Amino acid sequence: MTVSSLGRPVSATVVGGLGVALVAVWYVEVGGRPWWSPVTIAPFGLAVLLLVAAGWLFRSDLEGRVALRVPLTTAVGMLVFGSFGVFVAFDLLPPATDVRSTLVVLHFLSAGGAVGVLVGLFAARQAATIRTLRAREAALRRSRDEYQDLFDGTGDTVLVHDTDGVIIAANETAHDRLGYESGQLVGRRLDAVEAAVPDETEADDAGAEGASDTDDDETDTADRIVYETVHTTADGDTTPVEVSATFVRYGGAPAVLSVARDIAQRRASERELARKRDQLRALNRVLRHDIRNDMQIVLGLGRLLDDHVDEEGQEYLRTILDTGEHVVELTRSSRDLARTVAGETELPLESVSLADTLRAEIDRRQEAFGHATITLRDDVPDVNVRANDLLASVFRNLLNNAVQHSDRDEPTVEVSADITRGDHTAIVRVADNGPGIVPDRQETVFGKGEKGIESEGTGLGLYLVQSLVDHYGGSVWIEDNEPRGTVVVVELPIAEA
Repeated sequence: MTVSSLGRPVSATVVGGLGVALVAVWYVEVGGRPWWSPVTIAPFGLAVLLLVAAGWLFRSDLEGRVALRVPLTTAVGMLVFGSFGVFVAFDLLPPATDVRSTLVVLHFLSAGGAVGVLVGLFAARQAATIRTLRAREAALRRSRDEYQDLFDGTGDTVLVHDTDGVIIAANETAHDRLGYESGQLVGRRLDAVEAAVPDETEADDAGAEGASDTDDDETDTADRIVYETVHTTADGDTTPVEVSATFVRYGGAPAVLSVARDIAQRRASERELARKRDQLRALNRVLRHDIRNDMQIVLGLGRLLDDHVDEEGQEYLRTILDTGEHVVELTRSSRDLARTVAGETELPLESVSLADTLRAEIDRRQEAFGHATITLRDDVPDVNVRANDLLASVFRNLLNNAVQHSDRDEPTVEVSADITRGDHTAIVRVADNGPGIVPDRQETVFGKGEKGIESEGTGLGLYLVQSLVDHYGGSVWIEDNEPRGTVVVVELPIAEA
């Protein structure tokens, strides 16, 4: 056991023991005198004080070494005053005086003990308070050091400026990125390193759409503002940054905490994305106009040859026409894919009739594939789903895929539609009697988990289906058909009335 753990109970025991001993001596010396007499009450009062002090010590949270000061000062006080009492009682008082010397000494002991215990309690309490304050000061120092480490260790530029725009604090990252020695930023005006207004020139370099994205990213709330601007280094170079400014109190006064993140790489990526988008649009125009127009001419001339080709050549002519139709469908899919992926146009969601869209596309596909049988089983629920005009492209690509990948001379496709319990979603099933898809590939045919059109999917069509259905907030998956073939299931959210 250590002094720290035993100090408090030992102190309480010693002080309490002094009180009990004093009561015993007092009781013997008082004899038949009234205990409440002014001549006899002082020692009894000290005894009560000592017992109360012992109880307080035992219940207190004083550290052991500090608690030991109380019995020490009590004993010293009683010793000093008691010695003086002995001198008075036996050397100064006349022998004929009718005063008991022991009571005189007890009074002096009482006075000294009272002074000692009160001084000890006060000193112990002060020492405990000082110890607590030092512990709090150490904790505050650690917190300040941790805050400073976070302040300096963050990878972003952090500036604190007052309401007049004067920088009053800056982290090490700010000094490094802005090209100043440590501490040189403090005292400078904010407009010396930051543009007065959010910069728009850099945003314009990313194209009109990039600029509109920047506007959307700006946030203005009651206590925080997010905007884009540029920082100017000590050498005069500029860096585009995104700044998050928050109103805080620093040093007891209102201030602004500004955290700036370098977005030069993001700006470069936006410019590269805009360039790729322009290239994709150009490719899309080529597909939509040049290739499709040329293929329409090929198909038109091929149909004119139908009466001029003998029976042996009919098979080859049919292959030419089917291939031409497939190329035209690819141009349509690429057009829709460009609208969806490349952001060629906005694709807001709206309420679209499921029955009208599905029946119209089935009729068009049946006309395009005369050798196939495409049927609609039962009635389509008269509901509207949350989609847009590209919903027809979803059904067109599923029907095309069912027919074009069939291994039958006369493919059969059956389409059905229903709504889920609770009328929250609509389910469309496109079932074919083709070769089917092995389970290991049922996830990858849509390009899930792969990089878009470079994945192992079966082409643009199914990738477009996946992209559009995801955009609508629905889902698409594949099931096995019985006895053979594939069922593609599309689940679409029903539009609110």
